[in-house]
Amino acid sequence: MERVVLIALIGSVTAVQMRSIRHEYAVLIGGATSVLILLELIFRFTGLTETLSKLCSEYGVAPDMLHTVVKILGIAYLTDFGVNISGDAGQTAIAGALEMVGKIMILSCAMPAVVTLLETGASLIREAAG
Repeated sequence: MERVVLIALIGSVTAVQMRSIRHEYAVLIGGATSVLILLELIFRFTGLTETLSKLCSEYGVAPDMLHTVVKILGIAYLTDFGVNISGDAGQTAIAGALEMVGKIMILSCAMPAVVTLLETGASLIREAAG
């Protein structure tokens, strides 16, 4: 965690200093800093996925569900990252479009899980009624 905070502080101070000289470089420094923080997150996330896999096998959850949840989380974080970078660069139209695409992608990834939930609920209702 300390490394992430240090990267964020150095990137922020450098971007603020550069903003008065060249705004374009400040945006690039902000983007590069965000990428470094994102890479640090990815390296830390590998241990978490192993733990989640063990929990899924222990509780009988299908690995496909874990894969779907991780995929949705990845889309959400990457979309948020892109929206923030676009917004910082002053490209609000691009940020809005990217946000909409991210929401649609999350919805499309979640549909199999929603169908499974509906099927499970319907079968439970049939068993209770029968």
